[in-house]
Amino acid sequence: MKQLIIQLLIIFIIIIIFYNIVRIIRTNSKEKRISEFSLSKKDFNENSILERFNLIIWNIIHNISNILSRSNLFLKKAIKYEKYILIKEEKYKSSIDYVTIKYLNIILAITLYFLIILLFTLKFNIFILIIFIILGLFLPDFLWKLSYINKCKNISSRLYESIIILDDNISKSNIYNSINKVINESSEEISDEYQRIFNDLSYNLTLYQAFKRFYERTKIPEIKTIYHLLNVEQDNIEKTFHLIRKEFEYIDKQNDYKHNTNIILNVLSSVFVLIPLLLIIFITIINPDYFKLVISSLFGIVILIVIELLYIALIFSIRRVLEERK
Repeated sequence: MKQLIIQLLIIFIIIIIFYNIVRIIRTNSKEKRISEFSLSKKDFNENSILERFNLIIWNIIHNISNILSRSNLFLKKAIKYEKYILIKEEKYKSSIDYVTIKYLNIILAITLYFLIILLFTLKFNIFILIIFIILGLFLPDFLWKLSYINKCKNISSRLYESIIILDDNISKSNIYNSINKVINESSEEISDEYQRIFNDLSYNLTLYQAFKRFYERTKIPEIKTIYHLLNVEQDNIEKTFHLIRKEFEYIDKQNDYKHNTNIILNVLSSVFVLIPLLLIIFITIINPDYFKLVISSLFGIVILIVIELLYIALIFSIRRVLEERK
């Protein structure tokens, strides 16, 4: 009876937490939609509920990070996370905070496993605990990397617009004012990168070096074109950006073709992923005990994971070959 009460209490707490998270996300979504119709979004000095909650969480994390930052080992691990931080976030984020999150996530994963054992009255299994720890360790990196890839894709899609702004303004003003124009008129992600370029120029780096650092952060192929052309034509920046704009006009036409081809590739990938899933569901409906022998042993589960990884690798290999043939 006591165990049932504990289980119901845990479920109730989880529902409340989930409900509040959904409310915060919905409130933030409404605020963003309303702000789109405002005369000037920059007139809003107050942060949204989600942003305020985000600041509080990051402050707690930062307090723990102050302890970890005393170790050179943790500081070295933190260097690779610097690129994830926007300039405006530097006031409440540091790269060591990402290391802190990873270790807190491991503690959370272990807690979650014991919570599941308590909730569903399962037996303790050391192998499952190790899986939870591995997920806790590597899942944040995966999510941050995925988020950064999406950020770079957004930057890539807006890059041509920024080149147009630079090309239109560089003949009327100097490079600093032109970059400021891009910063003020572009979306947050690409604006942040151009702010970094502006800062690099302030530290007496050349435009070629600034764009090269831009490429090293994002690995966007089109930026390599920019800094190569800047290296060839260093004396006449106005002429160089005319050439860059023409080059990007050609790249933009190619991207339209790639976008249409990617839609076809995505559909094919989805079909390849769904086929084995539908086959498993079909077999399970016909014979529910068909996979019982496999999933009842650790060796069988490992074999299933290996097969799944090989299948995913095959899909990506086929996709890569098709993309190269484009």
